[in-house]
Amino acid sequence: MFTLVRTTAPVEAPIALSEAKAQIRVDHNEEDVLIQHYIDAATSLLDGPAGLLGRCLVTQSWQMTVDVLGGPVHLPFPDTVIDEAKFADGDGENMPYRLEMCGQRPVLVPLQGRGRSTVISFTSGYGAPQDVPATLRQAMLLLIAHWYDNREAVTIGAAGTALPMAVDALIAPSRLQWI
Repeated sequence: MFTLVRTTAPVEAPIALSEAKAQIRVDHNEEDVLIQHYIDAATSLLDGPAGLLGRCLVTQSWQMTVDVLGGPVHLPFPDTVIDEAKFADGDGENMPYRLEMCGQRPVLVPLQGRGRSTVISFTSGYGAPQDVPATLRQAMLLLIAHWYDNREAVTIGAAGTALPMAVDALIAPSRLQWI
């Protein structure tokens, strides 16, 4: 069993309010709160452990606690830098470990068998907002524009259509592949 807690949220969203307003061609401030809500929703849809991508977009810090160490610990995100890892043996003493890669994800392997607990602090994400791949930023802008133009769940009097496959095509290469 493990727990995963974000300890430091990103300082900025992947998309700035000004970028979203330019995409949807809004030049007034009356709907800034609504547009920011769409930016936050698009970010939540893609980012973090519950996001469609299974990865972090803008740099953020996390802590993972493993109650009983029974082998290698697979970290949840690619693009991860280990800040600190403490593997405790049965006596509470720190155990050494090595870092390996399993596909796109880092894996911490204890060098002395099993342990009592593990606490891993790490930083994940592409970096600053401008470091997020252009395809992901464009997908977010398409979603924001779609939600701005279609504020209801159902359109009455029009044939229902799903959001064009453009968003799926843009995010597919960046989705975490599970092995």
